[in-house]
Amino acid sequence: MGGVDTSGWKPRRTKGTVIYNTRNQFAWVVIAAGTAIFATFYTVASYFGGDDLKQRMRRDFYEKTEEEIDRRNLMRFSLIAPKRGDTIRKLLEDEKEEQAKK
Repeated sequence: MGGVDTSGWKPRRTKGTVIYNTRNQFAWVVIAAGTAIFATFYTVASYFGGDDLKQRMRRDFYEKTEEEIDRRNLMRFSLIAPKRGDTIRKLLEDEKEEQAKK
């Protein structure tokens, strides 16, 4: 009677196994491919889109309009449920009318 054959046992940890290395390589490939596709798309789009597209992209990504800041503050600091777009527009119009009356 021999001892227990431990060669067929599963490892307790994945670190150091083939699947661990394969999983990490796959993750890095997915991250690199996503980054490359994103960069290529926006580079090509900005190259062929011209100055108008570059200005729109810059405005959308970097610059926040005053209305957008107000809308975000209304939603962020509201103690009740978030307001719908129509309600926010009406509140902003009412505020402009009050300022015009003064």
